[in-house]
Amino acid sequence: MDVLTGLDVSIFRALNHLCGSSPVLDRIVVHLEVLKGSLFMGIVGVLWYWPDKKMTRRREIILTIILAVAVSLVLNRIVSMLMPYRDRPMYSVGANAPSFPWHADLEHWSSFPSDNATYLFAIAAGFWLISRWWGLLFGIFAAFAVMARVYLGIHYPSDVLVGALIGIATSAIINREPVRKLVAAPLLAFEPSHAPYFYGLFFLALAELSGGFQNTRHIGVAIVHLFIGYDR
Repeated sequence: MDVLTGLDVSIFRALNHLCGSSPVLDRIVVHLEVLKGSLFMGIVGVLWYWPDKKMTRRREIILTIILAVAVSLVLNRIVSMLMPYRDRPMYSVGANAPSFPWHADLEHWSSFPSDNATYLFAIAAGFWLISRWWGLLFGIFAAFAVMARVYLGIHYPSDVLVGALIGIATSAIINREPVRKLVAAPLLAFEPSHAPYFYGLFFLALAELSGGFQNTRHIGVAIVHLFIGYDR
């Protein structure tokens, strides 16, 4: 364990050492996260409306991706609560800061595992089941996005590795055909006759998913604090 921990810190140091050395690189890394929602929505738009014989299957997988991401994030939180609390590297071992004023928007949760890695790779795995090329494209973007978290001192490499494995495994299991037919097929059957309601809820779910269900999580935290108070 000491060897693995040392390797984890060494890889983190190697990536974070670059932080602050180039203002251009720093800004690319910091603003990379802004692109994830646009890239995700763009790929979904192409795959949802592409007219061919596989349209129904593609749409079923896209609907199932929403469930897979939600479940993977719940599993991520369960793992995080069961494991010992891990402080973020920027607080525990120190980290270089970008060359311009920047503040990480973080929740007071354990660094391990990374929920960003979980939901990004859950999406990538779902896209892979539809199209190898679209899955690879989003997977490459996801890899850069999670490495950016290490670069900035938000996560250790093991945080993003385990988070990615949770996302991929969850997406692969939930997107099995029996589960997909049980979950997505009835929802898709609702679309032709109730298109306004379907697409209203669909785009709302996509908007939440593209941000990692941030608004949903904030509402959930607020509800919890409503019962236990804000001093705990």
